[in-house]
Amino acid sequence: MKISKLFFVLLLVSSNLFPFAQNQPLINLKYEQNYTPTYYEVIEMYEVLDAGYENAKLIESGLTDSGKPLHTFIINSENEFNPERIKKQGKSVLLINNGIHAGEPCGIDASLEFANDILRNKNGIASLLENTVIVIIPAYSIGGVLNRSAYNRSGQTTPYETGFRGNAGNYDLNRDFTKCDSENAKSFTSIFQHWDPDVFLDTHTTNGSDHQYSVTLIAPQPDMFPPTQEKFLRDKMLPNLFSQMKKGEYELIPYVSWMYRDPKRGIKMTQESVRYSSGYASLFNCYGMMTENHVYKPYADRVKSCYQFIEVLANFTSENAKEIIQSREKGFVETISAKLHPIDFALDTTTFRKIEFKGYEVDKNQISPVTGLERFGYDKSKPYSSQIKYYDVYIPIEEIKIPEYYILPQAWKSVIDRLILNGIKFQTIKNDTLLEVEIDYIEEFSSAKQPYNGHYFHDKITTRKEIQKIKYYSGDLIIPVKQKKMKYLVEMLEPKAKDSFFRWNFFDNILDAREYFSDYGFEENAIKYLNEHPEFKKEFQEKQKSDTEFAKSHHMQMAYIYNNTEWAEKTFKRYPVGRIF
Repeated sequence: MKISKLFFVLLLVSSNLFPFAQNQPLINLKYEQNYTPTYYEVIEMYEVLDAGYENAKLIESGLTDSGKPLHTFIINSENEFNPERIKKQGKSVLLINNGIHAGEPCGIDASLEFANDILRNKNGIASLLENTVIVIIPAYSIGGVLNRSAYNRSGQTTPYETGFRGNAGNYDLNRDFTKCDSENAKSFTSIFQHWDPDVFLDTHTTNGSDHQYSVTLIAPQPDMFPPTQEKFLRDKMLPNLFSQMKKGEYELIPYVSWMYRDPKRGIKMTQESVRYSSGYASLFNCYGMMTENHVYKPYADRVKSCYQFIEVLANFTSENAKEIIQSREKGFVETISAKLHPIDFALDTTTFRKIEFKGYEVDKNQISPVTGLERFGYDKSKPYSSQIKYYDVYIPIEEIKIPEYYILPQAWKSVIDRLILNGIKFQTIKNDTLLEVEIDYIEEFSSAKQPYNGHYFHDKITTRKEIQKIKYYSGDLIIPVKQKKMKYLVEMLEPKAKDSFFRWNFFDNILDAREYFSDYGFEENAIKYLNEHPEFKKEFQEKQKSDTEFAKSHHMQMAYIYNNTEWAEKTFKRYPVGRIF
């Protein structure tokens, strides 16, 4: 019988026949040869680390659309893996997610090597575990990693084989954090709420503009945080991360979010909405960010620069653990005490600062070696270093008044399931009752013509408000808004918020009417209503006289009576979430 390599290693460990030296790596990666490990190799290597070190543990943490489990790998300074007990020790939590887009695997390799190095205490880096626990998701889009090919990710030449952008259910998982359609997202939510990380990193690769950097950063956008955390980000966290990266082999630049095709004219800070991982993290006052390694650089450089950032971030999280935790706690207090909540922002184009940018000159007239025709590109024979404008301030352009309670009928189970998954506290109504609430009517909206990640996303929403007395029933939800996870509540239940449940079609049943009238069948009730309501009858007759087109149309007149009286369907386009102030 053939013994597997993993079994052989585990046998040696359990038999104490192979005492691992402090500087002896347990795993070997091949990114220098443009190879990224398969899903099975990734899990096998983490199993080897789990077997080799008592202060590390690989755990199955829920299912994915592929049917295979989502793993977390926990690294602590001791044999303790319970988040509640760890947090009571005053330790911060750093959560690292990899392979959300399986064609962007540099974080998978970098996290494996970092886990290997911190466990064997390479260069003394295990000391950061005194203040911080590191939780790694080895590969998030397991279905995408399994769908491996040399013909995925057409914009990159290395590594030779990579996974596919969609997961097993063909979801782009970095659009699924709040709508939470996939099993992956549901498992991730459980992991995130279980660990309540203080700092979160999601590792990516970008094929945007060409420049001299191997790694860029989509940082936590400060204006999405309460004042204490905004100040901490602008004054301490972000300057430290950039300055520490500059001391290493790989310098860091903000993600090149285009304002113009030529970055020399200026770039802007990205403000990620809550459908994305870092935006989702911000809902819980967690400092969430993304590395975007540069696809045009050698794969080894992408892995090494990602590794360098992970080490810099872990060190910062450890050295500032107490301040990070306290800033989040104060941020929650500030969030709960706020009276208004911004649901839309615009970039402040009047405010910018200058940053150094090392790019390549734009060449608008390059000749394609494939077609022989002109194309847009960059001239790598003409590198430059220039001070460019960097716009990193966003201004709220729409705010809502924060209610004391939301009222949600129990009929909307898919929404309730997601509230529960995210740890939202609520009570249920004990007896049928009549409540006066503020309610929205959806007046106008547009919808995508093609499905986007499984939905027909709504945009350009306008609403009108009414105060109504509505009958609610035993089992309907009363949700106090002033709770720790208030930002999540407001962003998901306010219909005009950028990634609300309404925008993602969770409430689409309200958008088509259930009752109707026929021109013939409604006649008797229309006559009865006009006779019983002389003031409305007078208004109707005046419209007949003043509006020629109306006067000639039987249908328009019947519709006028139907739509402007108690016959009109009150629930049509009435958003089901009520507010109590």
